[in-house]
Amino acid sequence: MENLPSPKKAEAAKLTIDIASAALGIFLPGAGALGSIANFAIDKYIHRPTKILIEELKSGNIDALTDEKAATFIPMAYKFFEAAKEGEYEHNLRVLAELLKNEMQMDAPDVSAFARMSRRIEGLTLNELKVIALINASLSTISMASTVAPTQTERPYVSAYSLAKDPSNREKFDHFMLQESLSDLAGRGLLIVDGATRASKQEEYYFASSSFVELLEKAKNALSKATSQNE
Repeated sequence: MENLPSPKKAEAAKLTIDIASAALGIFLPGAGALGSIANFAIDKYIHRPTKILIEELKSGNIDALTDEKAATFIPMAYKFFEAAKEGEYEHNLRVLAELLKNEMQMDAPDVSAFARMSRRIEGLTLNELKVIALINASLSTISMASTVAPTQTERPYVSAYSLAKDPSNREKFDHFMLQESLSDLAGRGLLIVDGATRASKQEEYYFASSSFVELLEKAKNALSKATSQNE
């Protein structure tokens, strides 16, 4: 961390490149001596992530950073490049880039919140992102239905069976795959397991957590693009 650039008023793009250069020295020490062997790794883990992050910052009109904003940007950008170094999927890097951009647009960016969210989405496949989108679509439909049924008092929930039968399940995810995905998302803190005992309860029910809502709010564009892709 001591090799990272010091906070100062600077252009966000330049600071990103500075951090990427510092990350290269930290993650791939002596890369210059490796020659062509390291070229692929440098492009995958440094150059492409740098391009992704700069493009996202530009889309949010984030240019010059004050000393205070730069001080919060540096650890988040370092976390972003650390995820890239560990082989994170590109679709997740784009989600992280949008999360970082939206965090920087806040009056007081929360570095710890960004770090927590990066751990929650670590290693998610495209199909798992599509399950997140499916859950959101299902919950949104239930919430809209509740506006015409004001007597509904229960918090909307999803289950593997309901999602498998949901009209929004265009990928035709089966019940067993959805069971595994819901369990995994709950373990990440994106869903909350319903602990209630009900006579009609045939399987586990799940509620959206505040982290799930935050992810959908702060990375909706990246999630939309990712879930429109094919594996």
